[in-house]
Amino acid sequence: MSRRIPIIPTIITAVGILILCALGKWQLDRRAWKHDLIERLAAAPNLPLVSPEEFRAAMMGDVSIQYRRASIDCRAGDKKPYDLRPGSSAGGTSGFYVVVSCRPNSRPPDIVAVAGWTKRVDAKDIVITLDHQLTGTVIERPYGNAPDRPRFMLIPDEAIPPLGRPLQPRAADLPDNHLAYAGQWFGLAITLAAIYGLYLRRRPVAPAAKPE
Repeated sequence: MSRRIPIIPTIITAVGILILCALGKWQLDRRAWKHDLIERLAAAPNLPLVSPEEFRAAMMGDVSIQYRRASIDCRAGDKKPYDLRPGSSAGGTSGFYVVVSCRPNSRPPDIVAVAGWTKRVDAKDIVITLDHQLTGTVIERPYGNAPDRPRFMLIPDEAIPPLGRPLQPRAADLPDNHLAYAGQWFGLAITLAAIYGLYLRRRPVAPAAKPE
Protein backbone atom coordinates (compact mmCIF):
# COMPACT_ATOMS: atom_id res chain seq x y z
CA MET A 1 0.00 0.00 0.00
CA SER A 2 1.29 3.47 -0.88
CA ARG A 3 0.24 7.09 -0.81
CA ARG A 4 -0.02 8.71 -4.21
CA ILE A 5 0.74 12.43 -4.29
CA PRO A 6 -2.15 14.26 -5.97
CA ILE A 7 -0.74 16.20 -8.88
CA ILE A 8 -3.15 19.14 -9.24
CA PRO A 9 -3.43 20.04 -5.51
CA THR A 10 0.35 19.78 -5.22
CA ILE A 11 0.88 22.12 -8.16
CA ILE A 12 -1.64 24.61 -6.77
CA THR A 13 -0.01 24.52 -3.33
CA ALA A 14 3.49 24.89 -4.78
CA VAL A 15 2.39 27.90 -6.83
CA GLY A 16 0.79 29.43 -3.73
CA ILE A 17 3.98 28.95 -1.70
CA LEU A 18 6.08 30.50 -4.48
CA ILE A 19 3.76 33.52 -4.67
CA LEU A 20 3.87 34.03 -0.91
CA CYS A 21 7.67 33.77 -0.88
CA ALA A 22 7.87 36.23 -3.78
CA LEU A 23 5.73 38.70 -1.83
CA GLY A 24 8.02 38.29 1.17
CA LYS A 25 11.09 38.93 -1.01
CA TRP A 26 9.37 42.00 -2.48
CA GLN A 27 8.84 43.39 1.01
CA LEU A 28 12.51 42.84 1.83
CA ASP A 29 13.45 44.72 -1.34
CA ARG A 30 11.05 47.50 -0.34
CA ARG A 31 12.70 47.62 3.08
CA ALA A 32 16.10 48.20 1.50
CA TRP A 33 14.60 50.92 -0.72
CA LYS A 34 12.91 52.55 2.30
CA HIS A 35 16.13 52.58 4.30
CA ASP A 36 17.93 54.27 1.41
CA LEU A 37 15.11 56.81 1.11
CA ILE A 38 15.19 57.57 4.84
CA GLU A 39 18.95 58.10 4.72
CA ARG A 40 18.64 60.52 1.79
CA LEU A 41 15.77 62.43 3.39
CA ALA A 42 17.62 62.62 6.71
CA ALA A 43 20.55 64.23 4.90
CA ALA A 44 18.37 66.63 2.86
CA PRO A 45 17.98 69.32 5.59
CA ASN A 46 21.77 69.65 5.76
CA LEU A 47 21.99 70.70 2.11
CA PRO A 48 22.00 74.39 1.10
CA LEU A 49 18.67 76.19 0.79
CA VAL A 50 16.74 75.34 -2.35
CA SER A 51 17.75 77.71 -5.14
CA PRO A 52 15.35 79.14 -7.76
CA GLU A 53 16.98 76.88 -10.34
CA GLU A 54 16.41 73.79 -8.19
CA PHE A 55 12.83 74.84 -7.56
CA ARG A 56 12.18 75.12 -11.31
CA ALA A 57 13.81 71.73 -11.89
CA ALA A 58 11.63 70.24 -9.16
CA MET A 59 8.55 71.74 -10.81
CA MET A 60 9.53 69.88 -13.98
CA GLY A 61 10.05 66.67 -12.00
CA ASP A 62 13.78 66.54 -12.79
CA VAL A 63 14.95 66.66 -9.15
CA SER A 64 13.47 66.07 -5.73
CA ILE A 65 13.51 68.72 -3.01
CA GLN A 66 11.65 66.60 -0.47
CA TYR A 67 12.71 67.59 3.08
CA ARG A 68 15.07 70.24 1.71
CA ARG A 69 15.30 73.57 3.48
CA ALA A 70 13.92 76.60 1.65
CA SER A 71 13.05 80.23 2.24
CA ILE A 72 10.15 82.06 0.58
CA ASP A 73 9.03 85.68 0.64
CA CYS A 74 5.41 85.59 1.84
CA ARG A 75 4.08 89.13 1.49
CA ALA A 76 0.58 88.73 0.06
CA GLY A 77 -1.05 91.13 2.50
CA ASP A 78 -4.29 90.33 4.28
CA LYS A 79 -5.70 87.00 3.12
CA LYS A 80 -7.80 84.13 4.30
CA PRO A 81 -6.03 80.78 4.51
CA TYR A 82 -5.79 78.59 1.46
CA ASP A 83 -6.64 75.46 3.44
CA LEU A 84 -6.87 73.88 6.88
CA ARG A 85 -5.18 70.51 7.23
CA PRO A 86 -4.77 68.10 10.15
CA GLY A 87 -1.39 68.55 11.80
CA SER A 88 0.47 68.62 15.08
CA SER A 89 2.10 71.43 17.00
CA ALA A 90 5.82 71.48 17.72
CA GLY A 91 4.92 69.92 21.07
CA GLY A 92 3.00 67.07 19.44
CA THR A 93 -0.57 68.28 20.15
CA SER A 94 -3.13 67.39 17.48
CA GLY A 95 -4.89 70.20 15.68
CA PHE A 96 -4.72 71.92 12.30
CA TYR A 97 -2.14 73.47 10.02
CA VAL A 98 -3.25 76.86 8.70
CA VAL A 99 -2.06 76.73 5.09
CA VAL A 100 -1.65 79.98 3.14
CA SER A 101 -0.84 81.00 -0.40
CA CYS A 102 1.86 83.65 -0.61
CA ARG A 103 0.63 84.87 -3.98
CA PRO A 104 -0.96 88.33 -3.87
CA ASN A 105 -3.61 87.17 -6.34
CA SER A 106 -6.10 84.30 -6.52
CA ARG A 107 -4.13 82.22 -9.05
CA PRO A 108 -3.51 78.58 -8.02
CA PRO A 109 -0.19 78.51 -6.14
CA ASP A 110 2.74 76.24 -6.96
CA ILE A 111 3.80 76.26 -3.32
CA VAL A 112 1.89 76.95 -0.13
CA ALA A 113 3.17 77.58 3.36
CA VAL A 114 1.99 76.61 6.81
CA ALA A 115 1.36 79.88 8.62
CA GLY A 116 1.16 77.98 11.89
CA TRP A 117 -0.78 75.56 14.01
CA THR A 118 -4.11 75.97 15.77
CA LYS A 119 -6.86 74.05 17.49
CA ARG A 120 -9.58 76.28 16.03
CA VAL A 121 -11.73 74.54 13.42
CA ASP A 122 -12.90 77.95 12.10
CA ALA A 123 -9.34 79.17 11.42
CA LYS A 124 -9.90 78.99 7.65
CA ASP A 125 -12.26 81.96 7.89
CA ILE A 126 -9.84 84.19 9.82
CA VAL A 127 -7.84 86.76 7.82
CA ILE A 128 -4.05 86.57 8.28
CA THR A 129 -1.58 89.35 7.48
CA LEU A 130 1.12 87.80 5.29
CA ASP A 131 4.24 89.96 5.46
CA HIS A 132 6.97 87.53 6.44
CA GLN A 133 10.06 85.71 5.26
CA LEU A 134 9.39 82.03 5.96
CA THR A 135 12.16 79.45 6.24
CA GLY A 136 11.54 75.78 6.81
CA THR A 137 11.19 72.30 5.33
CA VAL A 138 9.71 71.52 1.92
CA ILE A 139 7.14 68.75 1.44
CA GLU A 140 6.48 67.52 -2.09
CA ARG A 141 2.96 66.79 -3.32
CA PRO A 142 1.08 67.58 -0.09
CA TYR A 143 -2.18 66.96 -2.00
CA GLY A 144 -0.98 63.93 -3.91
CA ASN A 145 -1.62 64.13 -7.65
CA ALA A 146 -4.80 66.17 -7.35
CA PRO A 147 -5.08 68.60 -10.29
CA ASP A 148 -4.79 72.36 -9.70
CA ARG A 149 -3.24 71.77 -6.29
CA PRO A 150 0.17 72.99 -5.06
CA ARG A 151 3.17 70.83 -5.83
CA PHE A 152 4.99 71.88 -2.65
CA MET A 153 4.31 72.96 0.90
CA LEU A 154 6.72 74.76 3.22
CA ILE A 155 6.54 73.97 6.93
CA PRO A 156 8.37 76.90 8.56
CA ASP A 157 10.44 76.86 11.72
CA GLU A 158 8.47 79.75 13.19
CA ALA A 159 4.75 80.51 12.99
CA ILE A 160 3.00 83.74 12.08
CA PRO A 161 1.57 85.11 15.34
CA PRO A 162 -0.72 84.33 17.05
CA LEU A 163 -0.53 80.82 15.58
CA GLY A 164 1.60 78.11 17.19
CA ARG A 165 4.72 76.51 15.77
CA PRO A 166 4.02 73.47 13.56
CA LEU A 167 5.76 70.14 13.98
CA GLN A 168 8.71 69.76 11.63
CA PRO A 169 8.71 66.57 9.52
CA ARG A 170 11.51 64.09 10.19
CA ALA A 171 12.74 61.25 8.01
CA ALA A 172 12.94 59.05 11.12
CA ASP A 173 9.15 59.31 11.49
CA LEU A 174 8.47 57.62 8.15
CA PRO A 175 6.84 54.20 8.59
CA ASP A 176 9.08 51.17 8.06
CA ASN A 177 6.94 48.05 8.46
CA HIS A 178 8.36 46.08 5.55
CA LEU A 179 10.24 43.55 7.70
CA ALA A 180 7.04 42.71 9.58
CA TYR A 181 5.13 42.38 6.30
CA ALA A 182 7.85 40.12 4.89
CA GLY A 183 7.64 37.94 8.00
CA GLN A 184 3.90 37.64 7.52
CA TRP A 185 4.24 36.49 3.89
CA PHE A 186 7.00 33.99 4.71
CA GLY A 187 4.99 32.79 7.71
CA LEU A 188 1.96 32.18 5.51
CA ALA A 189 4.15 30.22 3.07
CA ILE A 190 5.44 28.02 5.91
CA THR A 191 1.93 27.55 7.26
CA LEU A 192 0.59 26.55 3.84
CA ALA A 193 3.41 24.05 3.37
CA ALA A 194 2.80 22.58 6.83
CA ILE A 195 -0.96 22.27 6.27
CA TYR A 196 -0.46 20.58 2.93
CA GLY A 197 2.14 18.23 4.38
CA LEU A 198 -0.32 17.28 7.12
CA TYR A 199 -3.01 16.77 4.50
CA LEU A 200 -0.75 14.38 2.59
CA ARG A 201 0.05 12.41 5.75
CA ARG A 202 -3.63 11.93 6.57
CA ARG A 203 -4.75 10.92 3.10
CA PRO A 204 -6.02 7.37 2.81
CA VAL A 205 -3.39 4.91 1.70
CA ALA A 206 -4.07 3.50 -1.74
CA PRO A 207 -4.37 -0.32 -1.74
CA ALA A 208 -1.56 -2.16 -3.42
CA ALA A 209 -2.32 -3.68 -6.78
CA LYS A 210 -3.17 -7.43 -6.58
CA PRO A 211 -0.79 -9.69 -8.45
CA GLU A 212 -2.35 -11.51 -11.37
